[in-house]
Amino acid sequence: MRKVTIRFQDVATELAQINALRDDVMERAFIMLEQRHGTLAAMLVQSLGDRQRAVRWMCRHQNAFSGRTAYELLADGEEDTVWDEIALLGEAPVAAKSHAVRMAY
Repeated sequence: MRKVTIRFQDVATELAQINALRDDVMERAFIMLEQRHGTLAAMLVQSLGDRQRAVRWMCRHQNAFSGRTAYELLADGEEDTVWDEIALLGEAPVAAKSHAVRMAY
């Protein structure tokens, strides 16, 4: 059997490419959200205080959504559930909001 040599530089390069693709998909998805659900997208950005946080939040698997992403809920027609969670984000103190965003990674 041949021994396969994995170079860490190759792994790092491949991971960087995957992350770039993921970032691109996340950005395109949020642009689509802004076009189709503009008010929801704007409220999310306002609640989190930063567009990039909102982009990541939409893609993050949420405990409040039983491990699903907000996009999955929207696809399943559960927009009200996403709105409810955004409303909770808006009610949280600033320190708690930034802590919640960090903890979700």
